[in-house]
Amino acid sequence: MSNHMQKVSMKKAYILFAAAILAAASAEAGVGRKYGTAGCGLGSMLMGKSGSQVLAGTTNGTFGTQLFGITSGTSNCADDGVAMVDKEKEFFASANYESLMQEIAQGKGENLEAMASLYGCHGDAFASSMKTHYTAIFPAKDTDSDAMLANIDEVVSSDAALHNACKDVN
Repeated sequence: MSNHMQKVSMKKAYILFAAAILAAASAEAGVGRKYGTAGCGLGSMLMGKSGSQVLAGTTNGTFGTQLFGITSGTSNCADDGVAMVDKEKEFFASANYESLMQEIAQGKGENLEAMASLYGCHGDAFASSMKTHYTAIFPAKDTDSDAMLANIDEVVSSDAALHNACKDVN
């Protein structure tokens, strides 16, 4: 084997060795975390660790929840793995109030599905219940996002079928 070929083989060996070390380090870094390669944020909560990381990253970027999650310790971003779901609900309700109002009236929509996920509910059951209880959720024109969220909490707690279908009920 020529001297040039030996140098090329050694470079390939070093590159493969470095790639193996990097892969092992990356795998170790993700152990025990609730999110995939897209990182923490609302996207990680909706898509999960093994779901589409492209969609998770897009959701995180679109709603800005990753930065919020990192600074507040919510959205799977807490060091101890405990997400402060109530704060995430408050932030999400405030940031998406107008859309949620429309989607609750229609009984469908992306933001309504995301809110269902924050409650640990199946999207269809949650959306149907929210539509049915629209006037209880928005009793007045001046209902703000905090009141809306409190009313949603009440609906989830008082609707027996929905209460049983949701994991995170107050």
